[in-house]
Amino acid sequence: MDTNSIANITSDLLNNLEKTSGLTDLPSQQSFLDILKLDKAILYLLVDWSGPERVSRYNIYKAINELGKKCEIPVYKIDCTDQTKEFIIDWLIAQRENKKEFYYGGWGEALFIENGAIVDLIKNPGQIGLDKTREKLKEWNNTAATKP
Repeated sequence: MDTNSIANITSDLLNNLEKTSGLTDLPSQQSFLDILKLDKAILYLLVDWSGPERVSRYNIYKAINELGKKCEIPVYKIDCTDQTKEFIIDWLIAQRENKKEFYYGGWGEALFIENGAIVDLIKNPGQIGLDKTREKLKEWNNTAATKP
């Protein structure tokens, strides 16, 4: 399937991938704050109004599905579609102070978080493609597998 075409990525396809991926939804500020207490986590920023984000979401969900039970880092998503989660915006702005190249903006960013801080990210999984998204997630997962 040509996943670079938004038209080929249907809501049904994304919903099915999400169900099997094991991503945990963060519906509240408290659930978000709880993951910041973890040693490591992967956080996907979903915004349903963005066409490029749908391609990114497909790549992230597909790559996580392929990792399956080998994924040692918990993976979360937070739906920022309504743009009312100020606690996320405030946290992202604070993160940017230490990671100047970090930006967000509706591309479907995937963030690798250690002890509440962004240590790496995939700025636009839709643009870099499934293979590079898969490689980056495996790289992150390997950091969990090699921990003491």
